[in-house]
Amino acid sequence: MNRYLLFSLALAASLCTLAAFVPARADEIQPERKTEAAPAKPSEAELTAVIDREIAKVWERDGVTPAPRSDDAEFLRRVYLDVVGMPPRADEAAAFLDDNSPDKRAKLIDKLVDDPRFGEHLADQWLTVLVGRGKAAQNADLVLGVWLAEQFNAGRGFDQVIYEMISAQGKMSDNPAAAYYGAKKEIRTADVAGEATKHFTGVQIQCAQCHDHPYEENWKVADFNGVASFFWPLQMRNKGDQRPKQGDVFDQKGERADFKKLEKKLAKADAEKREKLMKSSQWQAPKFLGGEPLQVDDARLWRKAWAAWVIDAANAQTQKYVANRFWSFLFGSGLHNPVDDFNSFNEPSHPELLQALAVDLRDSGFDIKRMYRSILKSRTWQLSSLPAKGAETWHFASYPVRQLSPEQFFAALINVRNQSQTKRGMREGKNPYTKELQEAERYLKREAEGKLGKNEKRFEYDLDAIEKLRAQLDRMSDDWWLRRAASRNFARSSDDDEMTEADGFSLTIDQALLVMNGEATTLLSDWGKGSVLDGVTGSSDKLEKQVERLYLVVLSRRPTAAESKRLTEHIKQADNQKAAWEDALFSLLVGTEFATTH
Repeated sequence: MNRYLLFSLALAASLCTLAAFVPARADEIQPERKTEAAPAKPSEAELTAVIDREIAKVWERDGVTPAPRSDDAEFLRRVYLDVVGMPPRADEAAAFLDDNSPDKRAKLIDKLVDDPRFGEHLADQWLTVLVGRGKAAQNADLVLGVWLAEQFNAGRGFDQVIYEMISAQGKMSDNPAAAYYGAKKEIRTADVAGEATKHFTGVQIQCAQCHDHPYEENWKVADFNGVASFFWPLQMRNKGDQRPKQGDVFDQKGERADFKKLEKKLAKADAEKREKLMKSSQWQAPKFLGGEPLQVDDARLWRKAWAAWVIDAANAQTQKYVANRFWSFLFGSGLHNPVDDFNSFNEPSHPELLQALAVDLRDSGFDIKRMYRSILKSRTWQLSSLPAKGAETWHFASYPVRQLSPEQFFAALINVRNQSQTKRGMREGKNPYTKELQEAERYLKREAEGKLGKNEKRFEYDLDAIEKLRAQLDRMSDDWWLRRAASRNFARSSDDDEMTEADGFSLTIDQALLVMNGEATTLLSDWGKGSVLDGVTGSSDKLEKQVERLYLVVLSRRPTAAESKRLTEHIKQADNQKAAWEDALFSLLVGTEFATTH
């Protein structure tokens, strides 16, 4: 039996298990952790060994010679970028490089996974998947981002996070998970169903919306309608005169279509009425993909039922998808590609490994910190980015060189700027809800005094909601706020003709500084007290040490002997040493090394 057929059978079995959980009553819809003893799961070290063993099996099969282990400097910058989304500071880099402890890598991994920036970085990555950059309505991306970061940092099971997003109700001021829907310009049943299936299970059924799926013969229009029905009750109420602007997410009343009654109505209806009857009932028959109809009449419970089905222990597809998605965050590509398109024609490069990661994810309660520590401590992830003999990217025989994401790039720039002697705040007054609260107070005061203009538009302000939203965004760190704002601007300036966002940073350094504010530019280039170059040149009386400091600040490593010699000679011989230092700083910032993770 060939490898393709094996995978096709495995996928079919996986999709069948998706249908195994079919709640029949309303009281079965709320998911609960099983109370019986969970099967013994391997230690993190054992999971790491499984990762390396399965990857090495494919190397041996295909005659691949892997790259050597990364050196400390390569590992250091990589682990910071992949775990907390930004490079280390110069002092952190120097301390790690000077540490001779044999377990220093493992200790650093543990430390970074418990760093608050871990959650911020994962939130950045999931926000790009769920709502995109610069496209979210009503600051919903910021609200959802804060909530996601806090869930990751608290070590909460990601299955429960998924459930809360899918089933979310209310306003994001009261329920930040509702920002997943609040970020959308409008709620369209078919679009929401297709996106949710792709976002949370990695299965794309959109092609079956208007016609039977072109290559999944078992996915018909009726199957798409069955999935879309779970989202038919979903509504979002927006009132133009209410402030703050935020959608109120709820599920409308309704019940499953009675097709026997419908047949009788259709028999008596004219062509126009028949079309209306068919259209109104097509999304009122919830049915799990590849499974049975949902036996719950109350439409207000349908979305919860689908959310519970997505994260059920029997749902192997979600487990594989989530494991694959997090693997792709660390390697730039998944064990299965495209990451969010599991189908009978795409097979994983390492099916046994993907299965092992999925099972471990299920048995650990979707513990993402555990998964990260296990992968990061593997030989596979710690390989050098040097080319591997006989390997293709999917062999994972060397660490892939790839562009920094916009969030990582701006974080790296901010990190350089922050290593000056004086860190100047750049966020004060930027919380949009601080401004809105001030506007509300002025408006309400004028209203109380009877000073509103006759033709002035009237608003209904909810001061409590504004305060809640302001408090949520105030929990963002200054640096995170700044890089998200810069990434939003980047997205607006880099969309292609089809409004597709860029995944990697592709602007020049000058363009990058334009999407940040003027103070960032000044701190990177001027010679005032507290500037980057002032800090570098003031770090030592010796030119060689100053050059070393510059490399540690910008590239998180010490210069090679050749680099140190070339730069020190350039500065010594320069007629204008300040200009020479500025040239040196910008030459490192515009280089490929700064803009990539490797």
